[in-house]
Amino acid sequence: MELRKLLRADLEDLEEYAPVKPLEVLAAEIGLPVDRLVKLDANENLYGPHPEGLKAIQSAQVHIYPDPGQEALREAIAGFVGADSEQVVAGTGADDLLDILIRLVMPKAIAIPTPTFGMYRFLAKISRAKPIEVPRRPNFDLDVVGLKHAVQQGAGIVFLTSPNNPTGNSVNRAELEAICALETLVVVDEAYVEFGGESVIPLIASHRNLVVLRTFSKWAGLAGLRVGYSVSDPELAGHMMSLKQPYNVNVAADAGARAALAHFAEIKETIARIVAERDRMAGLCAGLGWLKPLPSQANFVLFEVEGRSAADVASALRSKGVLVRYYQRPDLANYIRISAGRPEDTDRLIAALREI
Repeated sequence: MELRKLLRADLEDLEEYAPVKPLEVLAAEIGLPVDRLVKLDANENLYGPHPEGLKAIQSAQVHIYPDPGQEALREAIAGFVGADSEQVVAGTGADDLLDILIRLVMPKAIAIPTPTFGMYRFLAKISRAKPIEVPRRPNFDLDVVGLKHAVQQGAGIVFLTSPNNPTGNSVNRAELEAICALETLVVVDEAYVEFGGESVIPLIASHRNLVVLRTFSKWAGLAGLRVGYSVSDPELAGHMMSLKQPYNVNVAADAGARAALAHFAEIKETIARIVAERDRMAGLCAGLGWLKPLPSQANFVLFEVEGRSAADVASALRSKGVLVRYYQRPDLANYIRISAGRPEDTDRLIAALREI
């Protein structure tokens, strides 16, 4: 039997998502111990979770199945964002919720302003939806006319990130309302909103086709547990609950997320430190004379590399154990993205940049 005949015909045309490699793998490739690596390539919170979050995770009853209705977690999230629990759905990271939304709509096409988070195109392709990429303007603002045209071409979902990854800029409120007026589902990914910008959750009351996604990966330091959530119209949220896997948030992630929400006041201090370090890092890099930072409302900064090859810069930093993100795509050909870490991480970064 030829196995290939049993599989979907478009497998060879699918594009794999390129995730960051584990620290142990990177350390082996570079030839340095793990504790010598400076990980500024994945927008993680290098301070880690709140101590009470760690206690909650360690105390989770992992021998018991999670609550399929996510009752306690949804209630806690609702209180945090000022919504009703019926509007909230939790998932295995925001990626899980993106997948649920695509399966809910089953669109023929999805509009994606680029450059942006690569998961949108990946999920569109594996769902057999045509990704309609709408290039952003030279300053990386949205092309609203282009997005309207994409919807006219059949885009049943528009994916927006605010603040956008990797450019760091937020969606303009008036432009978002214009997009929400279209006959399409509008999904705003607010993975970085805790670091700056303004949430658009209040707009859901007047735009039933608006869905807002959030994550605990960045501000709460829970990237390894994979937990995120959506806020939307109660009817839409109800359909999402019907489509999701029953146990899509494990008990450790549930406990860690609720602990993070309970201790948000203390975690805000860590968020403030990350924002301050982001700005210090941007200023120090700009002072080198060949790295031009773009304004950012996230926990990273996108830099235009002037007079040098961005690929070579990223490679040279990697050889010194400093990991940053380089994108092999034309619209970001000479840019690198650097996550905001701790002061000691910034110091290692700057020292390495001065040596290359």
